[in-house]
Amino acid sequence: MCSDTKSNSQINLKGVDIRIRKNSREVNCTIWNNPNSTKVLIVSPAIGVSRRFYKAIATYFFNLKYSVISFDYYGMIDRKNLREEKIRLCDWGFKDIDSIIEYATKQFSKQELYFLGHSIAGQVFPLAKRSNTIKAAFFVASQNVSNTNWSGFSKFKVNVFWHLVIPFCIWVFSHLPAMAYGGKYDLHKSIALQWAKWGKSKLGILSQVPKALSRYKNLNVPTKFLSFSDDDILAPLKSVEHLFESYGTPFKTHKHIHPEEIGMKSIGHFNFFKKECDLLWPEVDSWFKHVDNSSAAQN
Repeated sequence: MCSDTKSNSQINLKGVDIRIRKNSREVNCTIWNNPNSTKVLIVSPAIGVSRRFYKAIATYFFNLKYSVISFDYYGMIDRKNLREEKIRLCDWGFKDIDSIIEYATKQFSKQELYFLGHSIAGQVFPLAKRSNTIKAAFFVASQNVSNTNWSGFSKFKVNVFWHLVIPFCIWVFSHLPAMAYGGKYDLHKSIALQWAKWGKSKLGILSQVPKALSRYKNLNVPTKFLSFSDDDILAPLKSVEHLFESYGTPFKTHKHIHPEEIGMKSIGHFNFFKKECDLLWPEVDSWFKHVDNSSAAQN
């Protein structure tokens, strides 16, 4: 149960910051509560990225009459106040995403829940035991990080990262500095070490996390994946296909975009969520509507 929710006074445009607390684990969220909404969108971040990064797309969906919840994974940003000596990357799915879904189910009890995930979110989403309560999901640049999904010089670089950079940084700093992996925030050593285990294994999360294989297999959420041809360092096509194929849901699709085909110079791993890429945002809402229409036709 989500035992207590603490409101802060800080307000970001139409979003209100809160903390959801469950079993001494706090997750910081921003909620855009649209009084006219019939849908709730949960926005799940990439590793090393704050929920603030998704404010523009959250506002976009608010204006489409969604209520929106964005959040930060436990221990990713506020490492100084951790109550657990050791935390796990997989708990971002087992605990954090699950708590957010539980909270949204209670606070918006008569509304359908939708999920928009970035990068790591696609790997940890199926771990949440309440994941199948989501009406539809959409993942951007989500990948299985097994090094078998990279090739050529890119594979050499990711292997250096998993085998050398992470262990060296943990030895020297006792954490993974943001500059070492291109994120905004330092990563707790336990998070970084589990991430490296996924990267060094043949099946990634599926072979390294108990229950992952069964949770993936039993996932029944209509899901769309979006990947980009110029994201070959962080989410090459093979890595996205690996994750896509692992999802058990029979209702899924994957679209691979070449930026030049839609008149853009680049999209990469992060630009989809920036204002300059808002021409792609209707694709998310269109997927959700497609699922809604398919469900209505079946009924």
